[in-house]
Amino acid sequence: MAERLYGVDPLLDGLVPGLVGFDRNGGRCDRVELPGGHPVIELVGGRRSGRTSVLATLSAAYAPLVPLVRADLAAPDFGDPLLADLPDTRPDGSRLTDLLYLLSYKLGLRVRRTTQPLRFPRLSLGLLAVTAWRPEGTSDDVGAALAPQDLRRAEQRLKGVINQNGDGGPERQVRLAEWIQALERAVPAGVSGLGVLEGAGRAALRTAAPRLLRSRVNRGALRWWGDHLEHEQGDAVQKLFAFVRDFRRPGGDQARLEEILISAFVADITHHYGLLRRNNDVPPPLILLDNAHVPLGARLLGPLRRKGADKDEMGPVVVAARLGDATAHRALRQVADPAAALADQVDGVLRLGLPALERGDIVRILGASDPPAYLPLLIDRFAGGRAGSARTLAEAADAVPHGGAPDAQPAAPLLDADAPDGSGTTAERLLAVLLPDPAKCSRLTLLAPALDVAAARRLWTGLHSGDTLARRVDDALELLEDVCWESAAWPGTDGSMPLVADRGLRHLLVHQLRTRTAPERWRQIHQHLRSGYVPQEPPPDGEPGPIPSAYLHHTLALGLTETVVRSLHHWLGRSTPSVWLSAVNIVCAAPRPPAGFEAEAVPDDGPCGGCRHGEPAARDEVVHRAVARLVEALWEQSDPLNAPCPDRIDQVESALRTLHEHEATDAFRQVLRHWSARLREGVQAPYLTVPEGSGR
Repeated sequence: MAERLYGVDPLLDGLVPGLVGFDRNGGRCDRVELPGGHPVIELVGGRRSGRTSVLATLSAAYAPLVPLVRADLAAPDFGDPLLADLPDTRPDGSRLTDLLYLLSYKLGLRVRRTTQPLRFPRLSLGLLAVTAWRPEGTSDDVGAALAPQDLRRAEQRLKGVINQNGDGGPERQVRLAEWIQALERAVPAGVSGLGVLEGAGRAALRTAAPRLLRSRVNRGALRWWGDHLEHEQGDAVQKLFAFVRDFRRPGGDQARLEEILISAFVADITHHYGLLRRNNDVPPPLILLDNAHVPLGARLLGPLRRKGADKDEMGPVVVAARLGDATAHRALRQVADPAAALADQVDGVLRLGLPALERGDIVRILGASDPPAYLPLLIDRFAGGRAGSARTLAEAADAVPHGGAPDAQPAAPLLDADAPDGSGTTAERLLAVLLPDPAKCSRLTLLAPALDVAAARRLWTGLHSGDTLARRVDDALELLEDVCWESAAWPGTDGSMPLVADRGLRHLLVHQLRTRTAPERWRQIHQHLRSGYVPQEPPPDGEPGPIPSAYLHHTLALGLTETVVRSLHHWLGRSTPSVWLSAVNIVCAAPRPPAGFEAEAVPDDGPCGGCRHGEPAARDEVVHRAVARLVEALWEQSDPLNAPCPDRIDQVESALRTLHEHEATDAFRQVLRHWSARLREGVQAPYLTVPEGSGR
């Protein structure tokens, strides 16, 4: 199944071509000129939203056209085998210097559209000094591990000259040459700590050496360092090595010094793209950064956002993807005018929310396999708009036979299908990406049916009475505080949301709980959850109290259908139709019990509170049966494993029509039309709204 992106054409065919000057096929297009330079484009989306796929598509399209680098800031090796197995901390560098080496090395490779490769003399000087220079006080053992003896001797002689007052003149040039020659012999042995990046290290050395050895040292790249190290004393070389001492000093302000290295990186790019190259429309480099929400991303993007303050400068084009709430930002799918969108940036950043996948997109992902009409609906329900999840489900659907009419719970074989590589079921693989911590995922699976935080704590305490680690619940709840989850309130609840408000994630977690939980354990879970919502009967002449929908929700999850029907019939005459229907919407959203579950027998509490004796008894019995049909059919249709069933939807319509005939109100007639249409579209409780004005 060929991968195709949906809803991101404004980026691929508008924003990026407008900044680079080429479309994805290599054709020329007009470049957008903005005062203050290009903004950083940040793509915001949750897990599995397609952030990485968008960057991969840009990389594949533009790698032959412009200098390009792609890096995953959350990966130990930045997603490039060149940096595999590097330690996180070491005396001759940091994560950011490793990243800058990678960026400059990749951008310096020749592409067919450029006549002269990009060079980084300013950055090379800084990185060369930081990674190769041994500070005073370095032990002989460490020095021996990092450099051969001739380099150590050359460094000591060079230090003596640099520490002298004055320029040092010809003597320093000799010492510098001696040090560089020793360093060049040592680089392949790993002196820089980047032996796996030997090509980049030697490229830095070849670029830096001529500038350090010039007779007039305060020129070009070296002069840049002299100008930007304002707080250091001496000439440019002395300032540069003072910078290195500060960089390695314990407790020093390494973040500020790393920012100078980033500034050197940007200065090299803007210097390369001078007036001649800009007039000749030479395309700028393209930097693609994944997982820019990690701390390293903020440190790198801060200086990059301030690039190009001079309108006559051209910096790199930066597209960064970050984990976040896509709905909090302008929707990428809605960008119609790239130039206007780019001009609408704030503080050098244009943040755009990645689009949620729509059902029509899922139909196109499934391709020409002629899937049954209900399959895109089921995939959409469990994918929750996430492109990556939808693709995983679509791939699983290829191996699952589907008939014309859906069987009972047709989504079950899709979620429970085992991967050919033995990595687990489809549901397990989806959750492994959405919730990577197995322990927290397990706890959140247990807590998923809870309708609020208090219920979740009540459940955990009831099932783990001897557990003194109160943070266990909090640790699981922290997974839901991440901005990557969709938060959709349930209709008719005054904006309240269940514990897991992201509908796709909640469907997956509850499915895992139901398929992995013994019947008796299921009973314990919902009894504990229900215990906090014990209903209180209002006084005989008082105002009707709220319908105990949360209590009845868990009662239905325990399979006590008749108890729920009797209670709803009782409350039918004690509330307005809109309030009652909203309660039915919440109650029938209850998860269905696992296979083999049997409801406990309930003691006979006497006649139904909504049914009366005497002449009206027959009428009340008709209403009672209508409530029973409504609950039965709506609960079944609200199981996310089920596809819309015309017979069951007809049963919902019939029940609502009967209630309308026996109630002097228009509410049931309005809801009959609205719910019938929504159910046929695949909408389920608790997302069946009650139209406004559906009162008495």
